[in-house]
Amino acid sequence: MNRSLLKKCLSESRLLLLACSLGLYLFCWLRCWVVGQFEMARFQAVLEQFRDFERFSPVPFEQLFTFAGRVALTYDEPVVILCVSVWAISRGSDVVSGELGRGTMEMLLAQPVSRLQVLASQVSVTIAGVGLLCVFAWLGTATGIQTTTVKELGPPPTWQVPGLGLKVPNPLAERGTVEVRLRDKVDVRVFVPAAFNLFCLGYFLAGLSTLMSSWDRYRWRTIGLVVGFYVLQLTMKIAGIASDSMAWLLRLTIFTAYEPEAFVSTAVNRPDEVWSVWIVDSQSRFQDLGPLGYDLILLVLGTLALVAAAVIFCRRDLPAPL
Repeated sequence: MNRSLLKKCLSESRLLLLACSLGLYLFCWLRCWVVGQFEMARFQAVLEQFRDFERFSPVPFEQLFTFAGRVALTYDEPVVILCVSVWAISRGSDVVSGELGRGTMEMLLAQPVSRLQVLASQVSVTIAGVGLLCVFAWLGTATGIQTTTVKELGPPPTWQVPGLGLKVPNPLAERGTVEVRLRDKVDVRVFVPAAFNLFCLGYFLAGLSTLMSSWDRYRWRTIGLVVGFYVLQLTMKIAGIASDSMAWLLRLTIFTAYEPEAFVSTAVNRPDEVWSVWIVDSQSRFQDLGPLGYDLILLVLGTLALVAAAVIFCRRDLPAPL
């Protein structure tokens, strides 16, 4: 891989990477702070009003009644997914069609570099950027957990029996609230599977964008195709969840493999399965894919897209600059 090509890619993308990284870090920190602003009992009472919509949640509502479950929702927030998607799609679409659209591809290939080197340098920076964004998302979550306090119901009020030194619960008194540190309630390590799942989604989008870019010459069309695919896949997931008759659509959408809340739930309740490719019952019968199994779906599809992009780009005839 050519060092000059890497410097060129980093120079072109550093501002976008900085903005997305800072945005993710601050948003994840803020999201943890927001969790601390609502008492768990009050949040539970509000959520109970929406029991009919529980099927749209990747985890049972009981999991959302825990602090880990509420913080895990951060990784399904549109802002978090948008930051990673913007980086992956914008950089992936720039690999070939972006250079062609600017008229710089001919000048670039006139240098002593191969097409594969050009592709590899762009892809390396893109994937490294996806990884860095996910690290910043996790660091923002960890910072928020370390610095946030949450309100909980205090111990039940008691009154002391005169002369006996006994304390008896007082049912007439109202229970107060106490502030506790969120880090005493949540282990930051349980969010590593969610951050890795976010990386796998970004990796797939980067591979798909690179594939679309490898055969096109207009960047705007490349971005349009990837965004259209993104919206279609998201619509299929919503339809599959909303209707039992459309549940088969869940097998055809990549968003079925993106379930960070479910992976955090697994890390909390069944930590021995959090890095499992598949889950078996007590009689070793297959039950479902494990968190790592879903991650591998995204990684394999993204890798296949990158390989196909390399083959197409190395073999295609490049149009002359306009």
